[in-house]
Amino acid sequence: MPVVPYIAGAVAAGIAGGVLATLWAPGRWVTSYIQHFAAGVVIAAVALKVAPDIEHTGAPPLLVMGGFALGGVVMIGVKWLTMRIEARQQRRRGKPWGLTAAAAIDTAIDGVIIGAGFALGQGVGVILSLALGLELLFLTLSVGSSFRQEKGSRRTTVAVTSGISLLLVAGAAGGMALLRGASESTLAVMLSFGAAALLYLVTEELLIETRLPEETLISTAMFFLGFLAIFALVSLGPDWGPDRQKRKRAGGWPRTRITVTWEADLLMARVS
Repeated sequence: MPVVPYIAGAVAAGIAGGVLATLWAPGRWVTSYIQHFAAGVVIAAVALKVAPDIEHTGAPPLLVMGGFALGGVVMIGVKWLTMRIEARQQRRRGKPWGLTAAAAIDTAIDGVIIGAGFALGQGVGVILSLALGLELLFLTLSVGSSFRQEKGSRRTTVAVTSGISLLLVAGAAGGMALLRGASESTLAVMLSFGAAALLYLVTEELLIETRLPEETLISTAMFFLGFLAIFALVSLGPDWGPDRQKRKRAGGWPRTRITVTWEADLLMARVS
């Protein structure tokens, strides 16, 4: 299963975001557009790919709910730790290490989620790689811009953001190594944990920062455009290997045959 190109693409997006931050500082409107688009992509990945594939594993609902609850608790803990680091940084003034630490933790967790996705099926892994690669692009752009605002050098900015991006590889490799040969129930628990982490990402790191004095229709349109992009990929994209086998075991996509006949001078349609 060709995993490396997708993970490498996501990491490249993160590194590109750090490099872009040294050359360009996006305004608040552009930032809002990017964040809305990324939020739509991530929500679509959870709703259209992650959640259905968790259900198809047939894992006990209590296990799935436990994984989701654990994910929520962990992300709340990450939020608490980040707030403490940022509060200390504001008192001392300096480089945005609080934001950097939060980004590093988030990226490592995202890598584990991608690894769990590929362990469950190539389609899940590909969708998660695309969605989280876009999120990583915005994340490193944000971290890099913060370093530049604090007069950080371009070399330091690129080094820090590249290091954050490479944590995606470490997380994905660790996730696939730990989950290799795991039962579908275990994978379902890990992905439900990941679903909670992704929803935290949308609510606490993307949409919560997009509230502008004046909302624009473009921001709203970008959210739906991001959702539509993943919707189209899931609906019209390739039928990835392991996912195809699962679909066959489930009986395939439902098919309906309509037979049209003439009876008693009336057009009759029979559905079977």
